[in-house]
Amino acid sequence: MEIEVKFTVNGREDLIRALEVLRGMGYDFVPEGKVRYSDTYYDPGDGGALRFREYEGGKIVRTYKRDKRVSSGVVYRVENEREVSREEMLRETRGRTPMLQTLTVRERCRSGKVELTYDVVWYDDSTQMAFIEVEGPEDEVRRIAEALKGMGFRPETRSKLEIGLGMRRRV
Repeated sequence: MEIEVKFTVNGREDLIRALEVLRGMGYDFVPEGKVRYSDTYYDPGDGGALRFREYEGGKIVRTYKRDKRVSSGVVYRVENEREVSREEMLRETRGRTPMLQTLTVRERCRSGKVELTYDVVWYDDSTQMAFIEVEGPEDEVRRIAEALKGMGFRPETRSKLEIGLGMRRRV
């Protein structure tokens, strides 16, 4: 079960502000580096979402998400993730049209069992958005969500796929 809260932010300044507040709450987020990857989303035909994430260097991760529910801005969903070969990805996607493609630069940091990421995402129409996401044990995610909401950040309960598809509908 994936448990996360995501906030749309204006830029790195918001990340710095959030980390300062969380430090005051006792979290000591340690940077784990920056990665760049592309995501390609497909419709598996069952209401879920199928994503292939390709990292610089060739690593490919297949993720299937389903059964999303939201409570007070926190998103819960079943997530199955595993590394796959390029051949396996090509076999599974043969004959399918991608629903959406994105490019992301992610900065990741961790404090205990809590992971915080700052993502800058480019959607396939060149729109750029920035997000702070927090994943971890439910009580920690809820505590952090309340603190960030108290700073004026609004939870974004739509997935990156839903946001991207919504952009296409507006055009």
